[in-house]
Amino acid sequence: MINKSVVYLSRKYLNGRKSKGISKTHYLCLIGITLGVLALLCVTTVMNGFRFDIRNRITGTFSEIRIVANEGETVKNYSSICKQLQDMKFYASPVIRNELLLKYEQVVLPSLCFGIEAEKHKSVSSLLHKPKNDNREIVQGIVAGNIAPEDFNSSGIALGAGLASQLGVYLGDEIQVLSPMFNRPTAFGMIPRIRYLKVQAIFAAGMPEYDQNYSLIGIDNAAFFSSYQDDEADYIEVKPSPNAPQNHIMQTLKKAFPQYQIEDWSSFDPNLYSAIRFEKFLMFIIMLFMFIIASFNLTGNLLKTISQKKRELGLLKALGLTDKDLQTLFLLQALFLCTVGIIAGLGFGSILLLIQKYTGIVKLGLGGGEAIILPVKFLFTDYLLIVVVAYLITCLSVLLPLKRLNKINAVELIKRTV
Repeated sequence: MINKSVVYLSRKYLNGRKSKGISKTHYLCLIGITLGVLALLCVTTVMNGFRFDIRNRITGTFSEIRIVANEGETVKNYSSICKQLQDMKFYASPVIRNELLLKYEQVVLPSLCFGIEAEKHKSVSSLLHKPKNDNREIVQGIVAGNIAPEDFNSSGIALGAGLASQLGVYLGDEIQVLSPMFNRPTAFGMIPRIRYLKVQAIFAAGMPEYDQNYSLIGIDNAAFFSSYQDDEADYIEVKPSPNAPQNHIMQTLKKAFPQYQIEDWSSFDPNLYSAIRFEKFLMFIIMLFMFIIASFNLTGNLLKTISQKKRELGLLKALGLTDKDLQTLFLLQALFLCTVGIIAGLGFGSILLLIQKYTGIVKLGLGGGEAIILPVKFLFTDYLLIVVVAYLITCLSVLLPLKRLNKINAVELIKRTV
């Protein structure tokens, strides 16, 4: 039980000569704590926003889950697997992945080409839909043309906006698609596999790197370039339907398909995802140093107070207050300043982030002249982590001042006063 006199004295030391509020000497500590908390909240929330934004772009381009065979193998009988997934309330689409060359007139460019079944792929990817007419949404989907499934599967191709621009092609243009490998035997020797395909659509993936490298063709043409048999694919893209169970999706699929590997969206572009996670951690540590600097100010302020009021503290010990009571007195001061700073920092930070979320004042260049709104994503765990870290650093910062209290000799100070 805390002594009421200790609480009273703690409040008086905070007030100084003022009857209410806190003294001017404590304002700098309070501002430092507030700014430190605000910086931590803004960094973590913005990095969460980037993570969720990247997730939406990746899952919109590909899907949320992927079923892959063991390394070096392909998925056989994908039709039966897709049927099984549909019975489990999942959307599914087989994909064949090729690295091909696209040639139009004198321009030759490499492309990561995905062979798809257009009708099925519409259910797992946003690339085959028209983008939403909302300036705040990701521009992702077909920006020109339209995919007619039958024509697309036989002789069509869809190009990323950046890739189409580099090739200098538009809708209806015929381009030469060829394999970089000379693996087709003829009477004249080995030649590359070649197909002539018409541009049916141009899409935006929401990621400049994807727009400049990705293309889509029919799965039959992709099987031709990969020398695959019927009903054979590299992997199957999977997306839960609204009626599918939303909990433990990965575990459900692993139990249903133990012979295959089940990958989530974070493994589709692991380098990018790892970079975002590391950047959030690194930025949090950097901003944490700002809070630690504020705690140094608190430590110095308490040491100054103890030095100035040494005689007064000695008299309090002579009147019966123990070292523990005096430590509680200064610890209450530090915790009060920390609490007010946390509330102020979280409050101001939340207001600024809400303004950004609903108005989109701050924008960032994404490359190619495109700009995106600085994303914001609130997570309760970040708020909890910031509060815990703030109190922990505050408690550590008062250890040195509290040790100084043990060195106060009440009898010696009273003798000097007399």
